[in-house]
Amino acid sequence: MAGSRLYKPFLYLGHVLRGLRLLVLNLITLAVLVLLIATMVIATKPAPAVPANAVLRLDLQGSLRNVRSKPSFTARILNDLTGPAKDGIVTRRLVTAIHRAAMDPRIHLLDLNLSNFSGGTVTQLDQVARALQHFRAHGKPIYAFSPSYTQASYALAAQASQIYLPRLGFVLISGFTTKGLYFKGLLDKIGVNIYAFRQGKYKSAVEPLTRENMSQPARVENRAWLRVWWQHYRDRIAEGRDLHEDQVSRYVEHLPHLLQAAQGNAAELALHQGLITRIGDHHAVEEAIAKVVHTKVGDVPSLSWRSYLAATKQSSPTKAQIAVVPIDGMLLPGNTETRGVVGAGPTVAQLHQLLHDSAVKAVVLQMDSPGGDVNTANALRRAIEKLRHAGKPVVVSMGTLGASGAYWLSTAANAIYAEPTTLTADIGVFVLIPNFSKLLHKIGVGYSGISVPKSGTYLSSYAPLSQTDRNAFQSLVDHIYGHFVGLVAKARHLPIAKVYHMAQGRAWSGEAAYHLGLINGLGGLQKGIRKAAQLAHLAVGQYQVHYFSRPSTNWPTHWVRQVALAMLPQGMESASSLWGNPSILSQLRLIAAAARPYGVFSYLPADPVVH
Repeated sequence: MAGSRLYKPFLYLGHVLRGLRLLVLNLITLAVLVLLIATMVIATKPAPAVPANAVLRLDLQGSLRNVRSKPSFTARILNDLTGPAKDGIVTRRLVTAIHRAAMDPRIHLLDLNLSNFSGGTVTQLDQVARALQHFRAHGKPIYAFSPSYTQASYALAAQASQIYLPRLGFVLISGFTTKGLYFKGLLDKIGVNIYAFRQGKYKSAVEPLTRENMSQPARVENRAWLRVWWQHYRDRIAEGRDLHEDQVSRYVEHLPHLLQAAQGNAAELALHQGLITRIGDHHAVEEAIAKVVHTKVGDVPSLSWRSYLAATKQSSPTKAQIAVVPIDGMLLPGNTETRGVVGAGPTVAQLHQLLHDSAVKAVVLQMDSPGGDVNTANALRRAIEKLRHAGKPVVVSMGTLGASGAYWLSTAANAIYAEPTTLTADIGVFVLIPNFSKLLHKIGVGYSGISVPKSGTYLSSYAPLSQTDRNAFQSLVDHIYGHFVGLVAKARHLPIAKVYHMAQGRAWSGEAAYHLGLINGLGGLQKGIRKAAQLAHLAVGQYQVHYFSRPSTNWPTHWVRQVALAMLPQGMESASSLWGNPSILSQLRLIAAAARPYGVFSYLPADPVVH
């Protein structure tokens, strides 16, 4: 009896474990069945049809992006079943839809709803605006609506035939500015000193931490590219609305006075200034569109731009490919690839895959990067050189940014193209090292110990740098800067003295960079693709373009790392340096945010956890 009582708990435990095992197996089986059914539904789902005399609806949700990260298989299934996530608009796809619709006799009109549009960079907006102009040039009307127009949304609305604005709405155009916070006064008060070593008098990314205001060289540099941005934006508005450029400038410069004279009626002011064509709500837009296509409001034949792309998907029988690879974000070492960051590991691996893919005949780098870590830039540059040595031409197509480290790696390409509003070059280097010794003294914290050997170099954020250490860091910066200038001179076939003269850490507009010989030409992604095809000796129709997504992070490693870090006891965060030192990553992001618009190139801080 006693033995039987001892055995019963284990018997119950066995039943429980068996039940849990069956439950888990059943759940896995159910999940597999759901995915299989969903896949079958998607595979058998008919392609959307394009009706005659149709309205193409551009209901823009979110902001413009250059590329979207590659979703998991499950995410793709869910997106196909529930519709695309409203997390952004890939600029290239939107432009393709508009251009394709301009030539399609079935598309009669474009409905541009900007109510939930969050904007984009000046270069992205210009690309979409040009596509809308192309659509309208084919004699097809565009109807635009938004409850109010921001500077970004109006860049697109201005290209419409009819622009509607509700009676209580407004058009706010303010021009372009670059202003930020400067922390030196605060750092001095709390006892934090920032050692800054740099080469290039225009290398102003260090200034938020080393000055109390913007330096004169930074003002000269920033004023130059801001003027280019404003002129292109203003001219695009004037062209779309058939206004003189001065009319647009006067509206922006005198808006407070104009609004006061209009007794606060911003909609009537916009109508009087020729910025809109109608005062009315979205229902008025729908009625006007229905009237144009000769039907009732609820019966207008229409489809979304994403559905239109799916319905008009084009395929090519040829196997030859031009690969378009995104370099979209700050260049950082390591294997983490997230939005706004280009990880060295995944991106180099992606380029190496193309090296061994016989179908890929040329590569276009879709560039939008402020630069970043010098070693990451060099690793990508070596990967580009390997592609070229294998007989695969590489062309760089810059969007809004192609500066510093991004320009460093671009020098390995066969050709570089940029938009007129691109910020590029920024040939310069800096190192920032924070020092907290005065702060520790203020709060009564001592820093003491011994070192072996005594004369070794032991960098710490808790002790000042010696003059010898400062000289060493400046030598390091000088060396990297000289190497950078040499790369540019060799790649662009320019005298090294000329490169030194126009480098100095200065970011040039694409327009200026072209005249200086720093890039091969002005134009967007499609021009870069055509150049790559030419270099690979591929005629039109002999190749297809494969647009790659951002490379995905190795998720098992990523999640194991996150779990391991989460399990560290308090006070052991320094152990995370084994996984890539996230403290440096956070400092990088802080500096990048403070040093808008184009971030940093080389950042080599002393490790704050070294003792």
